[in-house]
Amino acid sequence: MVDKFNPLPRTSSPLYSHAYAFPHSVERAPDSAGRAQGLPPTTWYPLIVTHLKSLATRILRPLVQVFIKLGFRPDWLTLFGLLMNIVATGAFAVGELQWGAAIMLSAGLCDILDGQLAREGRSETKFGALLDSTTDRYSEIFLFFGIAAYLVRRGEWLVSSILFFALAGSLMVSYVRARAEGLGEDCKVGFMQRPERLVGLAIGGLLGHEGLVFVLVVLAVTTNYTVIERLAYIRNKLNNPPSPSGSPVSPTGP
Repeated sequence: MVDKFNPLPRTSSPLYSHAYAFPHSVERAPDSAGRAQGLPPTTWYPLIVTHLKSLATRILRPLVQVFIKLGFRPDWLTLFGLLMNIVATGAFAVGELQWGAAIMLSAGLCDILDGQLAREGRSETKFGALLDSTTDRYSEIFLFFGIAAYLVRRGEWLVSSILFFALAGSLMVSYVRARAEGLGEDCKVGFMQRPERLVGLAIGGLLGHEGLVFVLVVLAVTTNYTVIERLAYIRNKLNNPPSPSGSPVSPTGP
């Protein structure tokens, strides 16, 4: 039977009736710019991140295969990345912002490679994951320390204070996620996660002093906003646990 207001034939399929009755609940495919049409940034941004990670994985796979054949261990890359970040810290401290940013980006490549090497080489361990998270925190602290030393040498105490809030927010973003996972809840929401923070610092360093100051101001605001966003997200999840899926409820009653 065809409805005069609806040229499509009716069907008794629950999937069809749900999709047609509630068209707003069906997500649209991402457009050519990587955004999902009609969806907020909190929805399409993870799609972009996932696509970029997939692209990086494909590009780095040949290098990872070489490391596997040579017998490289993921922990070696993790520690080498930490060492490179310490060198970047020294570069920032003496005012070589562009060099510090370039070395920091190279260290970030090690951070990507160690995880991919562990997965593809089937050498993932719980201690390796703990070591990676620990060195990530130390690396971030070292980098901010180097930038702080540079700012103090220039006598820019106000910007140094802003850097303190950027560092505090950065550490708390990671802490809230770790604490939430300790409670059994996944918490990866929020824009200013670690990769975004490091890329922001690198771009600021490459642009010079003014660019770095601008990035620090942005980080001071967005990192602490991400902390609040994650707290609200976890609070909502804990206060509204998912209903048991064993007995679905019929909207029309028994």
